[in-house]
Amino acid sequence: MRKKALMHVRGVLVFLGIWGLWACALTPKLPVDAPPGMVLIPSGSFWMGTDPEEGVLGIEFGVDEVPRHRVDLPAFYIDRYEVTNAEYGEYIDATGSTYLPAPWRERDALHREPNNPVADTDWYDADAYCRWAGKRLPTEAEWEKAARGSNGAAYPWGSTFDPTRANTLESKIGWSRPVGSYPMGASIYGVEDMIGNVWEWTSSWYDAYPGSTLRRSAFGRQYHVLRGGSWGVPAQPFARATHRHAPELLAVNDRATDWHTGYDVGFRCAKDAR
Repeated sequence: MRKKALMHVRGVLVFLGIWGLWACALTPKLPVDAPPGMVLIPSGSFWMGTDPEEGVLGIEFGVDEVPRHRVDLPAFYIDRYEVTNAEYGEYIDATGSTYLPAPWRERDALHREPNNPVADTDWYDADAYCRWAGKRLPTEAEWEKAARGSNGAAYPWGSTFDPTRANTLESKIGWSRPVGSYPMGASIYGVEDMIGNVWEWTSSWYDAYPGSTLRRSAFGRQYHVLRGGSWGVPAQPFARATHRHAPELLAVNDRATDWHTGYDVGFRCAKDAR
C-alpha cells in the first residue's frame, strides 16, 4: 500500500514537472533588464490624443490632437533622459561629423554644460545619433505613452500643470537645465524631462489621427513631429503630453545646409524590446 502511494506521488511530481516546462515554453519571454540609461515601457494599449471635452479646442490643446483613441504597442525601451552634450560629443568624436551644434560654438556648451541636453539638432542629426548608438528615434505613439502612461494623463505627473516639475517659459530660466533636474516630473515609468527643457524629435510623420476630419497642407510624408515643449515656450498648450509640433521650416525633403532648428530642439532614443 505504501509502495503504491509513493509511486502515485512520484507520478504526480513528474506530471507537474512536465506541465511546468510546457507552461514556461508557452509563456512569452519578457526582457528583464533594460539597457543602460533606458527604461522599459511595457506592452499594451493606452489613450493617445485628447478628448475635446477636456478644455477649449484650439487654445488649451491643438485641433490636431483629437480624437482621443486607443493605441496598442509592443514593449519597447526609451532613454530615461534626453541625449546630452557630452553624449553627443562622443558621437562627433567617433564619426567625425563636421557639424557642431550652435550652442557649442557660441556658449561652449559642450564643456560648460556637458549634462544639458544637446540642442540645435535637426531630424537627420537625431536619427543618425540614435542609429550610431544602436537605437532609433521613438515613434510619436511611443513617446506619448512613455510620457503619460496608459490612462491618458495630460502631463507625466497628472492632470494639472505644475511649473515646479518642468522647465518651460514659466520657469524664467531662459535656457535648458541638466537632464534629471526635475525628478518629480517623471512619468509613471520613470522617464524624465518629457515636458519642457528641449523639444524632442520622433520618427513619425505629421498627419491626422484616425477618425479626424481635419485637413492640413502639412499633413503627409513631409514633416516629422516634435514633442514635449521646451524652455522657450509657455506651458499652455505646448507642455501637454499630447501636444504635436511640426514646424514647416523643417521639411525633410528640403533640408537647409546653413541653418538648423534652434536652441531648444533635441531628442532621446528608443529601442525595440525583444
